[in-house]
Amino acid sequence: MNSMSTSGFPANPLEKEGWKLVFREEFDGTSLDAHKILPYGLAHWYEPGENQAAYEIRDSCLVLQLPGAQKRISAVATGMRDGLHRFWDKLELRRHVRPAMNLVTKYGYFELRAKVAKGSGINSAWWMIGFENQLWQNAEVDIFEVLGKDTHVMNSTLHALRDPGLKYEHQPYGSEADLSEEFHVYGFEWDENGMAFYLDNEKIWQTNQSPAYPMVTLLQINESDGGWVGELDPAVPYPKEFAVDYFRVYKREGMPMELFPGETAEQGENLARVAVAGSGTDIVWGDLYEAKSHICALNDGNPDTCVISKPGVPTPHTYYLDWMEPKSFNTLRLTLAPECRHVLTDWAVEVSANGMDGWIQVADHQRARITDDESGGTVFKVEFPAVRGARALRLVVRGVSEALQSYKIADLAVFLIEA
Repeated sequence: MNSMSTSGFPANPLEKEGWKLVFREEFDGTSLDAHKILPYGLAHWYEPGENQAAYEIRDSCLVLQLPGAQKRISAVATGMRDGLHRFWDKLELRRHVRPAMNLVTKYGYFELRAKVAKGSGINSAWWMIGFENQLWQNAEVDIFEVLGKDTHVMNSTLHALRDPGLKYEHQPYGSEADLSEEFHVYGFEWDENGMAFYLDNEKIWQTNQSPAYPMVTLLQINESDGGWVGELDPAVPYPKEFAVDYFRVYKREGMPMELFPGETAEQGENLARVAVAGSGTDIVWGDLYEAKSHICALNDGNPDTCVISKPGVPTPHTYYLDWMEPKSFNTLRLTLAPECRHVLTDWAVEVSANGMDGWIQVADHQRARITDDESGGTVFKVEFPAVRGARALRLVVRGVSEALQSYKIADLAVFLIEA
């Protein structure tokens, strides 16, 4: 293993006046701590293993790598959910990934010390994306993208995407220093009034725009041949590396201190509303900006938003609700769009203690009571002996009528109803 000089702009002190340190990763171990940073990026858009990060922990640094021409991206993240950051209309969900919420937070001061990669066709990036608890909560903040073709420029960008309260902003900043030669300290300050971007403790840009919802953090190195990052330079040797010395998050008094949003359902309330919704490969996603179908609509309590099944996909189809803390429940309510009353011919409810395996069936369609809601949708309500300590529930659609090419699930709700 090669050693790495960490010279350059010195690391900042751990303590900051007026701020409380709430999250830190100094990369002092031998591998990533998956309870802090996941060793993969947007895993649900890829086959298993395809988006796993190539990295080393070297000299107390996370060194993200492109080991050869066959791997074009290495990324790590502080949180993940199915369908997060659908950045291209042709993307399709490849698999269900149980959500992780190591650091899914709103507001604070975020800081890392890093050395970016040099060479045309390479991009070193630190960015954040909305966790999408609602359809529109998906803005992207690129705290920096440093293109290897010009490592004197730090690009900072706000992509509004579906967030109607934001608009696109981009700010390139020219640095006298070559950011690939040594380590530099990058900072990002975010509150309800706006965002500010720092290089080596100097504010280089600020905006009064501010995403008003929790976001996750990603670090990545990627390459391509052409386009914005430039033509790939064959003279740049592999492995290509982006090194991060530390990552820290601070909160000021009055900011939400939790690392991820709490699950705050009261007794008798819909527990699905505090779950993270997910799916197998069975849904239509709509286009990137309109997002008429999206998995986070499964449990939003709004029958006007639907999850639409993908035509022609053989059953079973699976729809997931994942909780970070164990839940108890005994009732499920499934609402279908008005035209879908007789579409689902066979379905079951399964639960798991860890959300990954050991699934146990607790109910099926034969036990459901059927009514109509005010909008004309069909409501299936099924009760079963109380489940205790489950972290996940899934609806498994095992049979679909051939009368329609696809069906629409308007809502999925879960309750603990005491006798």
